[in-house]
Amino acid sequence: MHKQIKKCLLMMPPATTSKDNIDINPLPPIGLGYIASVIEKLGVEVKIIDCLMEGWNQREEIGDGLIRIGLSENQIRDIISDYQPDLVCVNNQFSKQYENAHLIYRLVKEVDSNIITQAGGGHPSVMPKETLQDQNLDFVVLGEGEIVVECFLRCLLNKDDDYSKIDGLGYKIDGQIIINPKTTYIEDLDSLQFPALHLMNLEHYFGLDMSHGKRHSKRFYPIITSRGCPAKCTFCTAYRVWGRKYRHRSPENVIEEMKYVKEKYNIEELLIEDDNFTANPKRAEKICDLMIENKFNFKWDTPNGIAAFALNEKLIRKMKNAGCYKINIAVESGNQNTLNNIIKKPLKLEKVEEIVNICRKVDIDFGIFLILGMPGDNLEAMWDNYKFARKIKVFDPFISVATPYPGSEIFDICESKGYFSEEFKLENLFIRSFPIRTEQWTPEDIQKLMKKGYIYLKFYQFLDNPFNFTRLFAGFVLEKAKRTLNL
Repeated sequence: MHKQIKKCLLMMPPATTSKDNIDINPLPPIGLGYIASVIEKLGVEVKIIDCLMEGWNQREEIGDGLIRIGLSENQIRDIISDYQPDLVCVNNQFSKQYENAHLIYRLVKEVDSNIITQAGGGHPSVMPKETLQDQNLDFVVLGEGEIVVECFLRCLLNKDDDYSKIDGLGYKIDGQIIINPKTTYIEDLDSLQFPALHLMNLEHYFGLDMSHGKRHSKRFYPIITSRGCPAKCTFCTAYRVWGRKYRHRSPENVIEEMKYVKEKYNIEELLIEDDNFTANPKRAEKICDLMIENKFNFKWDTPNGIAAFALNEKLIRKMKNAGCYKINIAVESGNQNTLNNIIKKPLKLEKVEEIVNICRKVDIDFGIFLILGMPGDNLEAMWDNYKFARKIKVFDPFISVATPYPGSEIFDICESKGYFSEEFKLENLFIRSFPIRTEQWTPEDIQKLMKKGYIYLKFYQFLDNPFNFTRLFAGFVLEKAKRTLNL
């Protein structure tokens, strides 16, 4: 493919969601920002377009109670035609949104069939062959993309068609799909340049009420300080992107990025998006110490959850003093047997209770993540989720329904045992789709359990603090009324 590469266009696709329950929360595309920095370093012009955020106020009904949010087909086509890129890379993070990514590949080829198309992100990483079956797609990047994209671009710039040595690249030769397995990951994360924020319109994101949780300040910024997870939770596919080995940036490198976004963009709030920010407690403490020393005064939380096993009172106090206002604990189940043998998460519930007690002592907010409907689980064990939440007095846990994402162990279980509740479709993969049915329970059983559990927790929340419950309920009703009246 001897094509001269002068300009690259990096794109986030529009997003599909329920018309009555919009569950899309835009974030600045930091992943594309890292890729853009690599491309700029090679002397190639690059542009980032977030089709979701650029068309945030546009809603297109696409049937079955669904809407597409973001730029229209004509708007995307015009952007491609006006910019005239030589390479278009699309970040397809979620399998549910794969159709919107493939929409862009088609539009690119309609504008100019000679433009090279490339897919990256979570979905192509776990389904590279299936993704490359699209005739409008030329290449796939598996896992973290910085080194892969750099090697790929160097091949193009040098007019070298031999892609066989590029780790984690998928491509086609005479119609045959070839996947180079992902075997290596970036060991020195400090070697990466910071995301190319100057290519993102950050102002578009500022002021959103919801963006991976409820924001406390207008000017927020997501930051990733580590990659990889050694745990082998059966529902998770993150390892297919970041690998099993835990790798982290140095505290000094993290602080430099924080200092940059504070001075350049007047950032007030951080979202630490790591899966394992606290996996190395001494490193986490050092980051907190440096944040305090530099007087950043950031508000921040951990929306993805953190490694609970590594938390202790000393670290939690430092986190609070450094501006952390909430700790999200990825518990997953209130039944220890389910944790050990079904989810396979290395966590003791006694440790969670200890952390919760410390959070109350330190006076820092906290939440927990729980999952219902894991294959192999039973309704009695699932009810333990609610009993555990009541025990530690977390009356509004974030509860997900187990979802068999391709690349996860539970996907393989569901496929081998015929546990899919209906014909499997990628677009049905979201946390309220109830996609699993086993010999022990049905999707309807899980729905009933969730309704019963909600009432159960609210009852005990009222008993625990009638005044506070009444205040919270009144606030909920008022907020719902405002949204209904569009005030």
